[in-house]
Amino acid sequence: MFDIDKSKAINSMLFVLNQLGAEKSDAHKVFKILYFADQKHLVNYGRPITGDTYVKMQYGPVPSFLRNVSEGNEKEGLINKTNKHFLTTSYQYDEEDLSESEIECLNEAIAENKDISFKKLTEKSHDSAWQNAQWRIDYLAMAKAVTNNPDILNYIKINALNEQMCF
Repeated sequence: MFDIDKSKAINSMLFVLNQLGAEKSDAHKVFKILYFADQKHLVNYGRPITGDTYVKMQYGPVPSFLRNVSEGNEKEGLINKTNKHFLTTSYQYDEEDLSESEIECLNEAIAENKDISFKKLTEKSHDSAWQNAQWRIDYLAMAKAVTNNPDILNYIKINALNEQMCF
């Protein structure tokens, strides 16, 4: 539905890691914060921040490209894993790559989720979009999980169509 912006996706993850710090940056928490930030931006501004493909995993949605980055399969050395589950980086996010609205949604998602336990965060992320997905979680379903406003949903559809058009 939306195309990934790899630079924006990476900078979003770097932003979250920079804000959380090493002691709170387990992969599960980082991925859920990114999911909720994308969901917020989608509903408030008609498009996600990252455009990453979220997949249905046992403990909630996982952004596939960013998971590959965190595993070292993409952009090797950018993200490091410690204690098997914690993500660290020595890089700062590029301030020019994230808009004010994107930073706003990232900050809100961080504030709302940084202190939630693994179990509660898993339960929270098992929304209707996750429940109804076979594998890939659709962005429109992500929006419908938090709003049923037809104007917002139509705006998202139009933005997705416009992004897919080639001239």
